[in-house]
Amino acid sequence: MLAESMVALAGAGGTALVGAMATDAWQSVRTGAARLFGRDGESRHDAVAVRLEHDADLVVRASDPERVRGALAPAWQIELESLLTEHPELAGELEAFVTRTVAALPRAEQNWTLNVTARDHGRAYGSLGGNVVVYESGHADPPRPPAPDRGEEAAEGSS
Repeated sequence: MLAESMVALAGAGGTALVGAMATDAWQSVRTGAARLFGRDGESRHDAVAVRLEHDADLVVRASDPERVRGALAPAWQIELESLLTEHPELAGELEAFVTRTVAALPRAEQNWTLNVTARDHGRAYGSLGGNVVVYESGHADPPRPPAPDRGEEAAEGSS
């Protein structure tokens, strides 16, 4: 089974890859992705290159390219998970590919994905765009203190 960090890396790779489809960065991103998959031999490289072109064409022809990208990203995540399962030593190369790809995307295509999982009554913290999101597993939401009465604060400030 693939470690959660590798699954998250594959998810980021799939999102970045389809985000580059139908952009000016596509040719270099396609070449880099096909090179990653080329570790399984030339036939795998060629098959992935053909699939990448097919999927990019779907994005180009779509009336709603974002919907198509959203549908394609999980399939490419699975492909990248499979690649990392067979070649875990490619994790660093995939991470560099994701970084280069995201940097090359137009601002509108620079989507970020954050996967945070809490298990066994643990806490997990994640930050994306400055927001911290807290997930807890196995616990109900803790009780919250009552909110301060804003009317009393206003009266204290005017005296």
